[in-house]
Amino acid sequence: MGNNNIVRYLDEQRTYTRKELYTVFRDAAEGYSYNRFSWDLGLLLSAGKIHRIGRNAYRAGPSAKKIYQPRYSAKLMQTAEFMEREYADAEYSLFETVMLNEFLNHQIANNTLYISAEKDFSEFVFRSIQGNIPGMVLYRPGKDDLRKYWEPGCIIIIDRISEAPQGINHYDTPLEKMFVDILADPSLLYMYSKSEYAEMLRTANDKYHIDYRKMLRYAGRRGKRTEIKALIEERGIGSDHT
Repeated sequence: MGNNNIVRYLDEQRTYTRKELYTVFRDAAEGYSYNRFSWDLGLLLSAGKIHRIGRNAYRAGPSAKKIYQPRYSAKLMQTAEFMEREYADAEYSLFETVMLNEFLNHQIANNTLYISAEKDFSEFVFRSIQGNIPGMVLYRPGKDDLRKYWEPGCIIIIDRISEAPQGINHYDTPLEKMFVDILADPSLLYMYSKSEYAEMLRTANDKYHIDYRKMLRYAGRRGKRTEIKALIEERGIGSDHT
């Protein structure tokens, strides 16, 4: 019996543990292994046939969680139009710090816009933004640079890490990228209190779908996989992510 047919026999009002789900699948298919189940469960979660409601807790059917799609400022949209016109074939993403306010207790009043651009052309982006969009523009700033030169509405250019998660629009910063970058990039750590990180991630997890496998793969490329994995396991945020 195929996985989709097995799911039809699950009670959508009942909460199942991982072990209970495995028992259902194993009883329906002779010789069904736990390794096969782990793979199939990941596929069913991705397809929305089963959703996770908590640590080791699952239900049949699609999740009520939404796909993250932020509202952008006029300045970000102006920057997106410029980047599309000048760098249509390049990989880049845009982010602004007020996007964090949805998840923060202490709100960010003064916005900062980030452009993550491929390393080979990020300096060219910096120069062209300087000449075409009003306001302070900084290139890969350190803390001293931020203390000296940062101002509200500042644009910061940083290098984009290869194979970074992508959003719905090609310039979006999805949650899987956002919650890694704000730990990994020194200039982003300057913009909020790291002590709020765990609660921010919990708030985002309760409201939006987050692909933790994707997030942790990217975190590995940024040297933050161990830290983030330990945090989500300790706090019970997004289980079964390995």
